[in-house]
Amino acid sequence: MTSTIVRGELIRTYRHAESSLYDVFAALGRDHGDNLLVTDGETTHTYAEVFADADRLAAALVRDYGITTGDHVGIVMSNQYAYLVTLFAILRAGGVAVLYNARSSTTELTAAMADVPSTVTVVDPRRVDLVRTADPRTRVIATQTDVDDAADLRKIIARDHQDLPSPPADPDSTALILFTSGTSGAAKGVELTHRNMCNVVLNMRFVADTNIAFAANTYGLSVDEVRGFMPQISALLIFPLFHVSGLAALSSAMGSGGFIVTMDRWDPDRAADLIERHGITLMSGPPMVVSDLMAIGGAEDKLRTLVNVVPGGQATPPNITAQISARLPHSRRSSGWGMTEVGGSVCTAGGDILGAFPDTAGPMSPTMDVRVIDADGRELPAGGVGELYLRGGLIMKGYFGRPADTDAAFDGSWLRTGDIGYVDEHGLVYLVDRKKDLVITRGENISCVEVESVLAASDRFTEVAVFGVPDPRLGERLIAAVCPRAEYAGISSDEVKAIVGATLSSLKIPDEVVFNTEPLPRNATGKLLKRVLRQSFLDHNPPGQ
Repeated sequence: MTSTIVRGELIRTYRHAESSLYDVFAALGRDHGDNLLVTDGETTHTYAEVFADADRLAAALVRDYGITTGDHVGIVMSNQYAYLVTLFAILRAGGVAVLYNARSSTTELTAAMADVPSTVTVVDPRRVDLVRTADPRTRVIATQTDVDDAADLRKIIARDHQDLPSPPADPDSTALILFTSGTSGAAKGVELTHRNMCNVVLNMRFVADTNIAFAANTYGLSVDEVRGFMPQISALLIFPLFHVSGLAALSSAMGSGGFIVTMDRWDPDRAADLIERHGITLMSGPPMVVSDLMAIGGAEDKLRTLVNVVPGGQATPPNITAQISARLPHSRRSSGWGMTEVGGSVCTAGGDILGAFPDTAGPMSPTMDVRVIDADGRELPAGGVGELYLRGGLIMKGYFGRPADTDAAFDGSWLRTGDIGYVDEHGLVYLVDRKKDLVITRGENISCVEVESVLAASDRFTEVAVFGVPDPRLGERLIAAVCPRAEYAGISSDEVKAIVGATLSSLKIPDEVVFNTEPLPRNATGKLLKRVLRQSFLDHNPPGQ
């Protein structure tokens, strides 16, 4: 470890962290050139092929599109080979990779591209019209097929290219921009620097090496002997690559010279077939995905190669943990805690730690500090429950173009996470609740305020409230409580859902609608009491029924 001044304060970082995220990936490309890197079950590509194509695209971005250091280049596509090529090419050219949510509605993508514009955007064919509507100014490169007035990625990477000089290495410059839902509604662009992401990758290596060392000590073996028993990581990529969990799965696989298998859409039977066919060892995904897999016929046989199952994106319901233990007793479940603003996880637990402390998110990363703050701003001792604050080498640079939001997110160099929890006497972190008005369902953060704003703007309701309730499969269900105006007294649940679906992505459509003839509950100061609404819903709809 070493110390580095970031945001005016001395923080811990890994001593041998590279200065460029591209250098991290390129080194792995050289080390494992002939190994398979990505397959969709039909076509396969090696590390060498991916990086050769990335070099060609990078040269075209510089030569034909004028991309220079710090320019934004967007990606809007599903998980596929072209995503990896484009991501590595942008970093190779010295640009900033802007990873837009490919599941966005037109309204959502228009807002994101206005907030964080890109000079060039690389798009899969079915999203070309979406991107052109969202930002007519961006220059479009389309993948896989000819599209009118758009460059063809296949033709670009088929051309000869000239070698590019390495871009300037500034660890505190922005490498990636990902989007996160906030309590205020519209998604914000999170700027993650090369230093952030290089430390994220090294932190993942540290966790892996720690687990290997622990196993060696437990079984009386050398570290090299344990490594010899470990299979090469192969990951079924469930989380999208515009999500930090998707990038984490990619980095985990590449760190061991392993490969990823992509899916265009979720299908549990196809997923099980891919796991069986390719001998998949790692799968991370929302608890809903894990639950679906556990429920298929013959799961024990089809999933026998899985040694690490990582339900992520939200807290794992106890019933899903029990399903993993029952159906895959040989597998190793992991837990953790993180967010887009830290590039991934700051805590990870697995194996014996999770066995002894099943509710923990794990110990903190070596590069991170945590403290627990009460409502009066006082730091609490071990066991005290309050908001978790973070500081260290993984913390974002800020929200792009939003200095006020960035300032509000920090207390000096400490990031206010909006998560409520505590740290025990062993230094293990536990999550208790969320301060933020978010619902996490299907592994995605949904802003209640954003959905409420769409419903309120329809002018069909006197009051609206959106909240989450526990669900054994989805993690949480999204519930909308509405008070229809007299002239809309006969409005149906489907009509309410259609109002949301006309503006926002399908993930943000409420799972259920509750109609109220009385005003929604509020306290003496007029604040809406969502906890009362939530409890009332649960009283009438107990979980599991």
